[in-house]
Amino acid sequence: MTNPRTTKSWLIADPGAEAGAIETLPHTPGLQLLTVDELRQSDMTFGHTDKVCITSEAVIEDVLNRFSDDTLRAGINKMKDKVAFREALAALFPSFWFNQVGISELPRQKLDPEKSYVIKPVKGCFGSGVRVIQGDADLGKLGEEISIELKKNSSVFSDSVLSSADMIIEECVEGEEYAVDMFYNQEGKPVITNIYYHPMPRNPAYLHMIYCTSSDIFSTIYPKAVRFFERFQQIVPVTNIPIHAEFRLQNDQLVPVEMNSLRFGGMGLTNLSYYGFGSNAYQFFIDDTEPDWSEIWRKRPETTYAFFIAYNGVNTNPTTHQPDWDSFRRIFTNIIHEVSFDYQKQLAFGVLYIEGTNDHILSLLGTEFDEHFVPVS
Repeated sequence: MTNPRTTKSWLIADPGAEAGAIETLPHTPGLQLLTVDELRQSDMTFGHTDKVCITSEAVIEDVLNRFSDDTLRAGINKMKDKVAFREALAALFPSFWFNQVGISELPRQKLDPEKSYVIKPVKGCFGSGVRVIQGDADLGKLGEEISIELKKNSSVFSDSVLSSADMIIEECVEGEEYAVDMFYNQEGKPVITNIYYHPMPRNPAYLHMIYCTSSDIFSTIYPKAVRFFERFQQIVPVTNIPIHAEFRLQNDQLVPVEMNSLRFGGMGLTNLSYYGFGSNAYQFFIDDTEPDWSEIWRKRPETTYAFFIAYNGVNTNPTTHQPDWDSFRRIFTNIIHEVSFDYQKQLAFGVLYIEGTNDHILSLLGTEFDEHFVPVS
């Protein structure tokens, strides 16, 4: 076992959780990788000035219990629990409606048939169990579908990461979806390490297929994101913590969907900035520095960079079929970097970092992954 006290910056991973974060990790001087098993075997605690990242929601419980800073631990809990998160944001969004409900109680809920809602697990990740519905939807049937999906995905995610019984129903925030990787530095200042536009794929089963970034995306979102995180820090006064946050741009206002603490974008999403233009989010976090976004985008005014998840086909049996990488690669114009996964153990067969025109990258939203699987020879 490595000596965890040789550095004050750790990246804690669970090798059995979703792939991508470690497989794509850039060289980061000063950052020590620690498995969750190594953490469990140690007597480590994390103090106020320690820099701690996780790669997956699967390890958050083990890490959370090691923090000696009560304020930081309370802040993490507020972001982790989707109901507590909405309660914390009530001062900023007082008219936002939400309600906690057990999945077995869904059929008895009375919703406005003229409105749209989002139903999701109180604790969740990778879009598991998330549904956007109209108020007149058949909630009994919906509850059965969600239960089946959560049971299937529980083989990958533990109960502390993906709750199978407790759900939150909240009003649907309209508008385009964006995600932000950031951290609060040691002074509590928000530092943006990347901003992504998350367009919706044609097939909703591939929800997180594409996240992209560009100069235009930054000019639209950056000032709004900084302002939100400044206000949020006044409510939840955390420091020295990375966050992956998801928003909708509604009526020119960034409305938060959720905030995932202690980590940047999962499955290697945060490393898009490194493979695209050499900007390492982990290095900025542990060094307490920040990117020069004006200079980065001055050199790349027309280029769009994207993170692409290669899902297992929704109608494909991974025991009888395998990915056809040769045919799959032909849909891209420029692959910067790619990493393949064990598709029989994961929900995807790899991730890719790509670049191209905005139009080309958006055209990939119609990708149907079943077409890129062939019988096992």
